[in-house]
Amino acid sequence: MDLLKSRYLTLQSTKHYTRLSAEEIVTLWSQLKAFLGAGEGSLSESEYMSLTHMLFDLSIYVDKDIEAETIYKSFRDRFGSNSPYLFVMRATIMQVNESDKEAEEYLERLLSEYLEDETDIIGYSLVSKKLLSLQRKSLSKEQYVSKLLELSEKFPLDAEIWYALTQEYTSLNLLEQAAYCLEEVLCITPFNYIAFAELSELLYYRALNEGKKNEALLQQSLNNALRSVELSENLVKGWAFTAVTSKLLKKSSLLELSKVKLKQIADSGNGNDVAVAKKMLENL
Repeated sequence: MDLLKSRYLTLQSTKHYTRLSAEEIVTLWSQLKAFLGAGEGSLSESEYMSLTHMLFDLSIYVDKDIEAETIYKSFRDRFGSNSPYLFVMRATIMQVNESDKEAEEYLERLLSEYLEDETDIIGYSLVSKKLLSLQRKSLSKEQYVSKLLELSEKFPLDAEIWYALTQEYTSLNLLEQAAYCLEEVLCITPFNYIAFAELSELLYYRALNEGKKNEALLQQSLNNALRSVELSENLVKGWAFTAVTSKLLKKSSLLELSKVKLKQIADSGNGNDVAVAKKMLENL
């Protein structure tokens, strides 16, 4: 159960679930629903709320609007109508049933009339992030990054904000800045295997971009890849970057171990992992 809990909290803290395939989202929805339905006692109230909020989002993605409404009502009954999670859920339901504009106006009212003077950091952070996600389509990439940086200054311990900055800097090919943001994520969530694997990837490409295949960066990349698979044994990205960095650093034993693990994933994995593992094996 602890492994499942760690996996779900990692997916939630990075919003990585928003980047899964449709098939993987459906599978995650059913698995998370069963996990939370089992009444796992090791979850703190904050962890329970975060994972239930993720289940709510997944329900929206898989067109389970009635399920989403049920989660919303259960939150309202358990925590009261002033829970910040309720604010964000209500805005999402408004997007589905009304429009993005209505949801945006609702969140702006919350921030100006209620949350601006509140000391509830969680509430202000959740509503601010949801509002920014709605505004994103009307902002340039530079404006969006600027607003994320403003949020990171207000909420420096919010891993989700740092992870969002990582994605934006990566898309701009600002790999050093992206790596810095991932390091911030790992300071906040030190068992985040997804972040370790993605940091390995960024460091690998930084090394290649320097032209001389910087061995120090490659070794850092390898260290992060190994940490990712230490935390999640079948993480295909972790083994992929263990393989490519080991090959460049001429670490034959690690390269062979990577091939074995990638072969196992190719033979018994699921979804995109199988395709990625097979492609990696073809190119090693």
